[in-house]
Amino acid sequence: MEVTLMIMLSLDNGKNMTLSIPNPREGLTENEVYKAMMEILERRCLLAENGATANGYKKAYLRIVEEQALP
Repeated sequence: MEVTLMIMLSLDNGKNMTLSIPNPREGLTENEVYKAMMEILERRCLLAENGATANGYKKAYLRIVEEQALP
């Protein structure tokens, strides 16, 4: 099973970006992610590919992918 933390952020150009972090710590809460992202956003150090700056936290969730063999 593959687990990825997905963090959606808003950009200063009105668009959105998503950060993907593989294998997050088990038991991680959205509040922990929110606090960490707010600290990063305050420093204005995340840029999208088009040069836009991330300026807002939208949500975080876990994407869980499980492979199943065909019968």
